[in-house]
Amino acid sequence: MAIFQDNRKLISRMKGLRACFVLVFLVLFGKLWYIAVLKSDYYKDLAKQNQIRIIRLLAPRGLLLDREGRVLVDNVESVNLVLFLDKADDLEEVFEFLRGLDMTEEELNERMQAARRHPKYQGLTIKENLSMAEVSYVLAHQNEHPELTIVEEPRRLYRYGELAAHALGYVGEISARQLEQPEFKGYHQGDIIGKCGVERTYNRNLSGKDGQRRLLVNSLGRAIEELHSIEAIPGKSLSLTLDLDLQMVAEAALGDSPGAVVAFDPIHGDILVMASRPAFDPNLFATRISRQDWVRLSNDPNHPLQNRVIQAEFSPGSTFKLIMAIAGLESGVVNENDTVFCPGGISLYGHYFHCWKPGGHGRVNLSDAIRQSCNVYFYTLGQKLGIGQIEHYSKLLGLGQFSGVDLFGESVGLVPSEQWKERTKGEKWYAGETISVAIGQGAMNVTPMQLARAVGMIATGQAPPLRLVKDKRVYRPPATAVATSGSVPIFHEKNLQAVRNGMWRVVNEYGTGRAAMVRGFEVCGKTGTAQTISKAARAKLPPEVAAKFPSNAWFVGFAPRDNPEIVVCVIVQGGDSGGGVAAPVAGKIFQAYFDKKYQRPQQPEPLPATPLQVAAVTADATEARVQRGGINQ
Repeated sequence: MAIFQDNRKLISRMKGLRACFVLVFLVLFGKLWYIAVLKSDYYKDLAKQNQIRIIRLLAPRGLLLDREGRVLVDNVESVNLVLFLDKADDLEEVFEFLRGLDMTEEELNERMQAARRHPKYQGLTIKENLSMAEVSYVLAHQNEHPELTIVEEPRRLYRYGELAAHALGYVGEISARQLEQPEFKGYHQGDIIGKCGVERTYNRNLSGKDGQRRLLVNSLGRAIEELHSIEAIPGKSLSLTLDLDLQMVAEAALGDSPGAVVAFDPIHGDILVMASRPAFDPNLFATRISRQDWVRLSNDPNHPLQNRVIQAEFSPGSTFKLIMAIAGLESGVVNENDTVFCPGGISLYGHYFHCWKPGGHGRVNLSDAIRQSCNVYFYTLGQKLGIGQIEHYSKLLGLGQFSGVDLFGESVGLVPSEQWKERTKGEKWYAGETISVAIGQGAMNVTPMQLARAVGMIATGQAPPLRLVKDKRVYRPPATAVATSGSVPIFHEKNLQAVRNGMWRVVNEYGTGRAAMVRGFEVCGKTGTAQTISKAARAKLPPEVAAKFPSNAWFVGFAPRDNPEIVVCVIVQGGDSGGGVAAPVAGKIFQAYFDKKYQRPQQPEPLPATPLQVAAVTADATEARVQRGGINQ
């Protein structure tokens, strides 16, 4: 009986065990049926994705051409190394292998951090412009590292290096902050965009549409066949208003001196020259600038990344006397025949203000005052006008506001006023401060572009929108302000002509701007020498330290006198003499412009200097020294 009961227990256990086996089998069979039948298409697609590699084909950016169709910015093929993160099992191991490439430890660490943030499904460019030795190194280890692929992609090439670098700009990888901006909607991490200059303003036009290649690869990551390809669509090429020949002349004339040159057509607003020195090579950014180069550029005390034409603010010095002359005539405070006696200085508001010429200029009218740059005449005019009217007419001439040039980052400058001083310093405006402003010193600050535009208005009576791109149909971001067209005359022609007469005498009648003269063409202009620190501050410094703060040299002018075709503005920082340093730069640009227009192969020999001309140069040097020393004595 006991044996029978034991058999029954054994049989019961066997049945339970068999039921468990059946249940497990049914579960496994059900899962297999689910995978093989119900989800077969899904897993087939996953299997295919494991075998297919999608390589993005970067669209070449549009070319940038000068006004005559010469290529300034091009594209070249670059052999790049791309890492597919979804194929990388161990990033540490991958980057250990990458130490065999010509990359610094810093660059490797930056790419490692980028890889950790980068989406898994996107390829990450590790290194651009590989050498043949680097290509061979990667290909020799392709079996061990199928996650690394060599691809050919377009790379930006700035044919003339530093030439016009600030106008053209440069490209770089889009930042996380920019990805959040509405302007860059539709862009992705890793995309290349314009960072400044024309590249930035017209990025939407220059950017094309990327394509892609779908490749069937084996387990080692090697391509077996191409399944599908969508060709990239290149960006739109743009014709600029820049003239390559004049740009070369301007930058050669500036040389290594910090400064800026802008030249434009005052009728149509076409910018012919935009030069800022020192400059940088945009090609450094085209292949991901190294940390060393970036630190060098950003820490350079001469600020090579700054576009001095539109971003640097300077005291205009004696060039501001042109604005004062227009203000005096338009307000009716003076007429062109009114005279002022200059004995060498004048007492105003309890201070004695010196003219740059100790012996004085005698009795001078408006034209004489412009030609001789008589401080006393403009001190007197400043007293009559007051800061309110000076501010009003300065702004009518475009100072203290954006010029409207089609570039980002323009500075607004500063035209001081009673309200400005109260708002920013909590102090009242003193009448004596107006006297400093009257000769372009004190709180008055302008950019070279603003001053050039103001003189363009004096030359033609109009102020067309300034532009670097000729095609008006291209997209221009609203963030770049467009100045209103001056098709309706703002100033009376008689008053403009009176100022032009004085400017003509500055260049052609033994004035300080004679170095800008061009034989056969009537150039009108004005020199200026603007102190960089006040007399009070200079007096507190040892002479050897004060010598490190030389004055800035200005020249601004236009040609020809009738029917002007070109306006030129030059500033040389620390040049100390507008007539001796800035005017010759402008003269070379005027000369090159007319030589090219009339196909004159050789520049004419300079006219021999006469005693009066030597005296003019000496006077300019004297003015420079006096301006450097300040006006309140």
